[in-house]
Amino acid sequence: MASADTLCKKLLNVKHTVVKSHDFYNDADGVIHLRINARPDAWHRDDCPFCNRRNLPRYDRQAKNKKVWRGLDFGGILVEIEASTHRVTCPEHGVVTAAVPWAYAQSSFTRDFDLTVAWLATYLPRSVVAGYMRIDWQTVGSCMSRALYDLEPERARRLNGLVNIGIDETSYRKGHKYITVVVNHDTNTVVWVADGHGKSVLEQLQRPHR
Repeated sequence: MASADTLCKKLLNVKHTVVKSHDFYNDADGVIHLRINARPDAWHRDDCPFCNRRNLPRYDRQAKNKKVWRGLDFGGILVEIEASTHRVTCPEHGVVTAAVPWAYAQSSFTRDFDLTVAWLATYLPRSVVAGYMRIDWQTVGSCMSRALYDLEPERARRLNGLVNIGIDETSYRKGHKYITVVVNHDTNTVVWVADGHGKSVLEQLQRPHR
């Protein structure tokens, strides 16, 4: 029979992770939390969170206070991962907090949480997603940005070889706001979107993109 810590690891859906312990507690609002104490395994303790370079030299020891990441709820229980963090020195990105296998760089949520929020936001209003996931409205946008960067880190590639395009300027909110959409007719895909309309907006398309 699998141990409770093994079940916690399966619940988190993560690799290269060691679950050390777990505990339940109730917050002031009566919400039940499952807090899982974990760490990266020995082969992924000193990785850069941006370029994934491994076995980097440590810049300092573990931080005094542990960091907590919010995970996907399980049966109405709010799941969290708690771990000690430290910094490493990356030749490209400098001194950074070492990567953890369960989360994107600089995120306070697990990778699965960020991806789930981003997926929901493609079908539902942001306010609905915020209420369902028990996060604030602004956090939805942050989750979407991290997920998008992971799924398509070099979005400028959409503009490579662009020849035949279509431009659609659509108004919303009773004509008070506009959005400009550029479509690649050769691939039938949206390659660029921006708020507003007119020449000044389209000039942004010619600027370098990250």
